[in-house]
Amino acid sequence: MSLIQSSDYSRRAFLAIAGAGAAVLGGCAVTEQEQIRSFLLKAALNGGRQPGSHPALPTTANEFANAAQDAVEAGAGAIHIHVRDSKENESLRSEDIATILATVRAIIPSTPIGISTHFGIVGDAEQRQEIVSMWSVLPDFASVNFNEPGAVALAQLLIENGVGVEAGLFNADAAVTCVESGLANDCLRLMMEPRNRDLESALSNVAEMEAVLNAAGVDRPRLLHGFGATAWPLIEEATRRGYATRAGLEDTFELADGSTARDNAEIVAEAAHMIANILGAS
Repeated sequence: MSLIQSSDYSRRAFLAIAGAGAAVLGGCAVTEQEQIRSFLLKAALNGGRQPGSHPALPTTANEFANAAQDAVEAGAGAIHIHVRDSKENESLRSEDIATILATVRAIIPSTPIGISTHFGIVGDAEQRQEIVSMWSVLPDFASVNFNEPGAVALAQLLIENGVGVEAGLFNADAAVTCVESGLANDCLRLMMEPRNRDLESALSNVAEMEAVLNAAGVDRPRLLHGFGATAWPLIEEATRRGYATRAGLEDTFELADGSTARDNAEIVAEAAHMIANILGAS
């Protein structure tokens, strides 16, 4: 069951409701899925990981569709994909975007799908801008890392085209860039994703980003997640702060106990269970 429920889903509707903060539904009769229904848990299916680095890492359109469906059934309310071309390389080309989106939407038509636009996919800000401007099929949202060259212009283009922007914030400098661009309050979400390897440093980084956003009075939903050793602690921390979060093979190959996850769905299911337990105890 998706955390975002809608029988009449549209991109505009998603942009209006996605990322709203956590809502606790008390009572012992409330199921886990009901407990987290208005808390956004996004599944990050693959990232920039090398094909074959995990047996269940999706790289083809059909694999993305199947992984996305399983993740939604496990509790995800949105899907994040690093699109791949026919050679399994990351791509922003219009035809590759269209193929992946059409295939995944055919399986999960009511779930918002977002894609990465990270600089390394193209390696040139102007070329990336031109390629994105030619998209014939639009994702529901796209992540834009505000520490990268050309991020502000790219975010502006996406917003003008009706695509929700997840502002990727790795540190306080990126948060400053986002705020000074004037686009922070036009973004779908502000995604704090500290790259620090230890939790203490990651939380310090988050505090610095929050200070920038709070000082500027930015009033947009926030998402917090980590990578590797900080993935599970930051899912917990995000939930306690009322932030959206994400889980999946992009961020970790392991479950919370350190064992290797079978696939994205197993990671999402464990994250959903963790979130439900925290919200139920609030």
